Amino acid sequence: SPIIGIVATILLVGGSVTKAAPALLQGGFGLQLPCILLHFLGGLGGYLLCRGTGLGERVARTTAIETAMKSSAFVFLLCSIHFNDYMVAVPCAVSVVWNAIIGS
Repeated sequence: SPIIGIVATILLVGGSVTKAAPALLQGGFGLQLPCILLHFLGGLGGYLLCRGTGLGERVARTTAIETAMKSSAFVFLLCSIHFNDYMVAVPCAVSVVWNAIIGS
């Protein structure tokens, strides 16, 4: 059900952002813009590449969604496990938030 997905997204985003909140706030727009562009350009590139090679609208839209909405929460988890410096995971936390905002 949609409510389960919404609650799961809130928990993932909240869990990812909690420890990184001070760095997220200090990073400002310079930290936000690259993450926004990563998802936007990934989706746009996936869509245009499919359309440019003659694939249908449905395939192009599916590819755009798949390329734009990579699992930032999983990357955040991997960074948290494998790196001692917590700041390594901050861009991933920003990405988690933007994925939630734009509709993953």
